[in-house]
Amino acid sequence: MLELYQWVAVVASGAATFLVVELIRRRRIQHVLWLPWLFAALVPAVLGVWIRPWAKLARFLGILYQPLLLVALASLLSFAMLLYLSVVVSSLIRKNLVLAQELALLRSRFDEANRRREPTG
Repeated sequence: MLELYQWVAVVASGAATFLVVELIRRRRIQHVLWLPWLFAALVPAVLGVWIRPWAKLARFLGILYQPLLLVALASLLSFAMLLYLSVVVSSLIRKNLVLAQELALLRSRFDEANRRREPTG
């Protein structure tokens, strides 16, 4: 039987998973981001239900207050998500810069070609 805090973790994770799936379905989350968000939404349910192995691991690691291991894992997961999203955003910034430079070159060439075509009066 699940404890109250486990039910809370499962329900909250289920709501987060539903939200992520809905955002994926509506194409509000791009294809490069949906898997990490789905993973992040499902992990709390797994950790909440599957508590005994984590409690044993916490005892093995010498952690006196066992839920702190889950907090540490959640912090690491949050860090990993932020790092991944920073990499994706950095890549998009680089691509945007290249596109802006290419557009500026094309406009310059277009303007130059138009000036050559115009008759001088």
